[in-house]
Amino acid sequence: MAYTTFAAIDVGSYEIGMKIFELSKNRGMREIDSIRHRLELGREAYTTGKISMEKVENLCQLLMSYKTIMEGYQVDDYRACATSAVREAKNSLILLDYIEKRTGVHIEVLSNSEQRFLDYKSIASRENEFNKIIQKGTAIIDVGGGSVQFSLFDKDSLVTTQNIRIGNLRIREKLAGVEKNAAHVENLIEELVNNDLVSFKKMYLKEREITNL
Repeated sequence: MAYTTFAAIDVGSYEIGMKIFELSKNRGMREIDSIRHRLELGREAYTTGKISMEKVENLCQLLMSYKTIMEGYQVDDYRACATSAVREAKNSLILLDYIEKRTGVHIEVLSNSEQRFLDYKSIASRENEFNKIIQKGTAIIDVGGGSVQFSLFDKDSLVTTQNIRIGNLRIREKLAGVEKNAAHVENLIEELVNNDLVSFKKMYLKEREITNL
């Protein structure tokens, strides 16, 4: 049976992941391996606006190990994408050029809209009932290290999509100075998140019923 082997690399704000798939006409897409390593690029990008060379070297080491794994699977093609941490780093262009020269891996930085489009496409491809589900009030919520994306669907259409910067890494950095002294950190987190959600609720959820999440 003829098939193609493809690798997808996600350079996220909290971890670097790679999945390897077999693609064939008869069997469709089948995941054959998944690797994840924690590397908090977002911790520096969101606080200092830059990613240090130390973190970049760590990333290069991971990518080279991923290349070795891809060679073992005889991968035909790959795509490596980075999201908000690299996108927001002021030194991203220099770092991306360095990484490609050092590892041979080309990293594509996705805009927020490109990232969301791929998210929706991924969900739709894995859920046969997707088109039926979004006929009624449906919310897709993507919780990341840098932000939370809210997308509302109704009557088979995207009503709105909003990016709110309350991802888990940003929240952790905001509370870094009080976590050790606070008796109920979860209450502080809830208050912090709710403050950012108030305006979103008033504008988009006031008269809308969410049936699917």
